[in-house]
Amino acid sequence: MAQAMASTSADKINYYDDKKHNYVDFWVGRDYEHESELIAINKLLKNRHYKLAMDYGGGYGRLTPIITRYADEVILVDPSVKQLNLAKKQLTGLAVRFVIQEKKDNVPAKDASIDLLVMIRVSHHLPDPRPVIAEINRVLRPGGEALIEIANEAHFVNRLRYIKHFKNVPKEPVPIGVHANGNEDSTPFVNHNPVTIEQAFVELGLQRIGKLSVSNFRHRLLKQHIPVKALLLGERSLQRPLSVINFGPSIFLLFKKPENKR
Repeated sequence: MAQAMASTSADKINYYDDKKHNYVDFWVGRDYEHESELIAINKLLKNRHYKLAMDYGGGYGRLTPIITRYADEVILVDPSVKQLNLAKKQLTGLAVRFVIQEKKDNVPAKDASIDLLVMIRVSHHLPDPRPVIAEINRVLRPGGEALIEIANEAHFVNRLRYIKHFKNVPKEPVPIGVHANGNEDSTPFVNHNPVTIEQAFVELGLQRIGKLSVSNFRHRLLKQHIPVKALLLGERSLQRPLSVINFGPSIFLLFKKPENKR
C-alpha cells in the first residue's frame, strides 16, 4: 500500500496514524451516536441504489457496510494507513476497494466518476471546506449525489449561548478543542454553520434534496438516565422535523448534481 506523502504540519492529513488517536476506542460507549447516524443514512438513501459509491474519510469502515447496501461497489478513502488496514480486516467479503488519500483537500477519483459520495465525521477536520466541496462536485457524475454530515455550530444549545451574549452564529468555521487554543501542530477540529456549507454546494449548482438533524439527544445527562432504545425512538421521529431549525449537533445534507443538459 502506498504510504501517505510527507507534509508540513499545515498540510498534514493522516492524523489518525498517530498513536494518540484510537478511533475504534473512541466509539466505545457511543452506540446512540452510531445508531443515530445509521438511521439518518437509511432515511436519506431509502429506495436509492448506486453503481459506484465513495466513503470519503471513512476511517476503519464504521459506516461502510451500510453504504454497501445501496451501491454495487464502494471505494473507502482515508488518509490514514492504520485506519485502512483496520478496515481491510473487518470488511472482508464486501465489495469494497481501499484507497489512500495522499493530498490535502483531494478526492482521489476521476472527473464525473462517482454516483454517491458519503462524507461523515470529516467536516470537523476542515477549517476551510470549500476546496473539498469543489472536489466533490468534480468527481460526481451528472445526476450523482453527495451525503454530507456537518459538525453544527448552530445547534440549539450553542444558539442559546450566542443569544445570551447578543451574538449571531458565525458564518465561518469555528475552531474548537485543542486547536482553538492555538496549538498549530494539533489535529484541527472545527464546527460549521450549516447554512454556509449548503450555500457553498448550491453555488456550484448542486441542489439540496434531503436534510436531517442527527444525534439530537447527544447530552451526557440524557444518555446517563434514558435508555438508548428510547433515545433512538425519539431520534427516528424527530430527525426530519428538527432539521428545520438545525437543532442537533450533526446535520446531514443530501445534494444532487444536475443531469447534463441536452
